[in-house]
Amino acid sequence: MIQTVLGPVEPAQLGRTSTNEHLLADSRHLRRPLRGGEWWDGDVRPDNLGDLRWNWLASADNLHLDSADVAVDELERAHADGLRAVVEATSVGMGPDPSRLPDIARRAGMHVVAAFGSYIDKTLPESWKQQSDDDMRAVFSRALSESIPGSTVRAGLLGLMGTSADITLAEERALRAAASAAAEAGCAVSIRLDAAARRGPEVAALLASEGLDPHRILFCNIDKVMDAAYVHDIVDTGAVVEFAFGSENYFADGARDATDGERIAFLLALCETRPEARITLSSSVWTKGQLARHGGMGYGHVVRRVVPVLERAGVPSSRLERMLVTEPAELLDRG
Repeated sequence: MIQTVLGPVEPAQLGRTSTNEHLLADSRHLRRPLRGGEWWDGDVRPDNLGDLRWNWLASADNLHLDSADVAVDELERAHADGLRAVVEATSVGMGPDPSRLPDIARRAGMHVVAAFGSYIDKTLPESWKQQSDDDMRAVFSRALSESIPGSTVRAGLLGLMGTSADITLAEERALRAAASAAAEAGCAVSIRLDAAARRGPEVAALLASEGLDPHRILFCNIDKVMDAAYVHDIVDTGAVVEFAFGSENYFADGARDATDGERIAFLLALCETRPEARITLSSSVWTKGQLARHGGMGYGHVVRRVVPVLERAGVPSSRLERMLVTEPAELLDRG
């Protein structure tokens, strides 16, 4: 069975699934100044989307998904495009609000699976880091068996677990606690890897050392590091890798997202060289500028636009079914 925010469902009921989305989140603490060093207080509007895409972390408003009504409307658009389920992966450090997810799922007619985890060290409250290892593991276990803290919602998996380029003590402790709890519960763990490092196989080995089956590991946003040898090494551990489409933004002068064209080319090559690679897809919406109402691609971008491109490129329907339906369902199914 798969645990959604409205209760368990059979894997066959899930349908086309995005494995890493955010419906309600607060990442304003990640805000950065404009390239010239000055601060920008602008809201997300069509007339300033160009400035925003040039400096994606400059606007506090962009980094705050705070409206249940907007989430419902955006999910309804995605449902019309053929998306049937999303994993809501907002973890501690990103302002999660799981108590509002059941109402959103019910109104939108979308399966919503809530993840519970802890993000990168610099986002975490001291109260989280000061827990003992046993207490941290107990929190993860209760989220899976009873409810996520502050809500009556049961988590369907653990994540999004964050790692910095140099994995900190707090991050490693959380990874080990989550892996141990997930192994006992028979559920998955999703991971966000820092693009500045190549730690995927290392993290997979760490999780496995705590008893977690590699088939229960999901490395989200793998397109942040499109290094074929590195991604092959991750795939060869047995873990699932996720490609997130739709964001093509700059983060000041030194970093930018890949384009969807680059992501598609890399995905096609991976399918050719690793035909058994376990792959899922998402839009990884976590900011207002990614929403359709603000000129972004929205939660339905993969099924609306990316899948037709993959079909025209010759990806068999059976392979697309695996990426969109089978792999997510197998990853989330707790038996």
